[in-house]
Amino acid sequence: MAQVNIGARTGMNAGLFELKHTDLDKYDITPRYNLILNMDIDVPFSLIFSFRTGLGLVQKAAEIDRTLEMGSVDTVWSTLYRMSYLEVPLLLVARAETERAGNFYFGIGPTLSLGVGGQVKLAAESKNTNKQSEEDIKIVWNGKEGETIQHGFYHFKRFDMGLGAILAYQLPRSGLTFTLSYNKGLIDLAPDSKAEFRTSYVGLCIGFSMQN
Repeated sequence: MAQVNIGARTGMNAGLFELKHTDLDKYDITPRYNLILNMDIDVPFSLIFSFRTGLGLVQKAAEIDRTLEMGSVDTVWSTLYRMSYLEVPLLLVARAETERAGNFYFGIGPTLSLGVGGQVKLAAESKNTNKQSEEDIKIVWNGKEGETIQHGFYHFKRFDMGLGAILAYQLPRSGLTFTLSYNKGLIDLAPDSKAEFRTSYVGLCIGFSMQN
């Protein structure tokens, strides 16, 4: 049986947020690129399968744009969410090892995340006058229902859980590894009963494994 494998990787991800709100009819969600830092621990338990865990620092971000229907109809509101999490994967990983083509890995399983920081950038722009205003607000974790800013939210549940998947390739006779990852948020993070807010992302990382 192979030895425990320790690796590290870094890269970028694109946030794929999901939002539903009873007061919002039309809006656009644009992914924003963020940082991923991961330490991975693979524990093989057969010739093919291993259990992967570790610890990662993952930033998740996306921008939500909408036109205000009430009050000033010419105003476009833009809310940029950038949230930082400590993330622990619990993945079942299958590997295919080749002598010349390198090694291939596929894993799937739950991920556990804990919010450790973040910021909301709220911007407004008048289409008629081009007047702009901005406000930066620190995210508050485990806030109460109804704790909102104008046309945006900054209170979120701290704990998040997702379904994660990875597809990785390791160069032959080398520890250099390229990893494509996807994480689908499963928990509604909005404390407000009018809203549903979930975070997801797709990421690409380059890393190094101590086991060839």
